[in-house]
Amino acid sequence: MNTEEAEIRTLVSYCEDNLGDPHLWKTPDGYPESLALCIIDSLYSTGSHYTSVVNVIRRYKEKYPAGGKHGAEDLLRSIMEAGGARKWAEDVVQNRKPAHTRPGAPLKAEIIEQAAQLMIDLGIHTVPDLRRVVEEKPQDNPVYYGWKKLPSQSSGVTYNYLLLLAGMQSIKPDRMVLRFLADALGKNTQISNDRACRLLTETAKHLGVEPRVLDHIVWRAASGRELTD
Repeated sequence: MNTEEAEIRTLVSYCEDNLGDPHLWKTPDGYPESLALCIIDSLYSTGSHYTSVVNVIRRYKEKYPAGGKHGAEDLLRSIMEAGGARKWAEDVVQNRKPAHTRPGAPLKAEIIEQAAQLMIDLGIHTVPDLRRVVEEKPQDNPVYYGWKKLPSQSSGVTYNYLLLLAGMQSIKPDRMVLRFLADALGKNTQISNDRACRLLTETAKHLGVEPRVLDHIVWRAASGRELTD
């Protein structure tokens, strides 16, 4: 048995001991009808308390009651109507969080604008369009490469989360997931994003659940939330 196989066995046991009955795990809702909300949530999610992301989504939907079905063009139009990404951040979602903490960092809203334009340039307008393109080649498609070229998105964490929000099978290897893996495998374990995705994807198979379901319960456990609603 190699190291990764041993780690998967350890993770399966840890999940069984600490996460309760997999049949009770909640499947995340995501935004199956709104590519706009998938983009917004994925890019605001990193480095933020999730309550702030919930508020961003709520404000967008208050401004645009049909936002639950908005596509990439609708999102870009909302930014243009607001007077640009910075005004959109101030007046529509009321969140001017930067993409990182270094001086001169772009706002997350500015990256959202670029992401919406990327989708339009690729002929991707809706969640079904995104699923079609990605499912043909999960890690070798123009969305993957284009998204990772967006400012501060080279790790691929928000790309993976975009797929989750669109209802696809993925793992978001953010700090909560990495914290869970460290707890399960040992605090000194060094885990790359790609390895984290592999480990949890294989663990999900052994547990008989979808990867996105395991990702969600792991996130809830690591962030101190109730495991079931």
